[in-house]
Amino acid sequence: MKKFKLILIILLISFSSYAYCEAPPPAKVKIAETFEKIIAETNKIIGIVDFNKRSKVSAELSGLIIKVVAEEGTFVKKGDMLFELNTDFIKKNIEIKQKEKERLQIKINSAAKNLNRYKNLYQNNSASQKDYEKSVYDFGELIKEKEIIEKNIEKFKIELKKSVIRAFFDGIILQKYKNEGEWIDPGTPVMLLGSANDICVKIAVSENLLKYIKAGDEISISVNGKHKELSGKVKKIVPMADLASKTFEVFISMPYLNNLIQNMSASAQIPASEPKKLIMIKRDALIKYNNKDFIYTIKDNKAKMLPVNILTYLGEYAGVDNDNIKPGMPVIIDGNNRLRPDSSVEIIE
Repeated sequence: MKKFKLILIILLISFSSYAYCEAPPPAKVKIAETFEKIIAETNKIIGIVDFNKRSKVSAELSGLIIKVVAEEGTFVKKGDMLFELNTDFIKKNIEIKQKEKERLQIKINSAAKNLNRYKNLYQNNSASQKDYEKSVYDFGELIKEKEIIEKNIEKFKIELKKSVIRAFFDGIILQKYKNEGEWIDPGTPVMLLGSANDICVKIAVSENLLKYIKAGDEISISVNGKHKELSGKVKKIVPMADLASKTFEVFISMPYLNNLIQNMSASAQIPASEPKKLIMIKRDALIKYNNKDFIYTIKDNKAKMLPVNILTYLGEYAGVDNDNIKPGMPVIIDGNNRLRPDSSVEIIE
């Protein structure tokens, strides 16, 4: 019996030592402080991404396409080559005009000498005024003819330059209409280019929210297909409501994102109340539990879970109105996905 008790005591001591050694260390977390801001409540409204500025790129000349550089989805900078036309005939015309100019220059040199000779003879009364005036006229005609040839050479060089079609602005190739080997006429669309600096989210807003929206307002945007949160601004409000739905269109400008697709869905947080004081929390602090929103704060070096009532989003922040959340309260923004209530934590910079 004594032997059994001794074994039992040894096992209990061993188990206690093992449990003590295996106690998890404090979780390392990062925090941010809450702050107060006067801001309106918002409603989440789904819209679409659109390129507000689009251009059907076309040629100013007729010709055969010999090279297409950009494909659909390609991002191009202003001045980048998009496609090129065959220029064999233009180059040959320039060569012909250059030869004509060289031949004409020989005639001009000869006419200049003839003019000087008649000028001297006329001044010495050895040539008639008629002969002198004819030599002046012949020299002038040759000069005019040379100017015409030079203008033709300039014209062909312009055609040569315009045979390479370039992007008029930074943007994305949305559609390509023509390929190599196809003949096009002036004004034939070859590509559809969407401006990267004129992207917006178009949403239909109920007319009862009109009083809360104005041009220039900062709006939080979420591009669903990119899982990206952005900040945009109200660009314009279309002054025409839909008769059936009593909604009007709002354009919210947004920055360019890689691989953005026209008409992909996006959501916007539209103001739905007068501005009021809300506590702003970093969105990184939010966690979901049973489909509800919570945050972790810190008390006595332990994580404390608190529910939050989100009324609005603004960029990387969420606005809440909970009485137990005060300005300056520390909330965990990194490491919170690994925590449980009352977990020991260690704050790191």
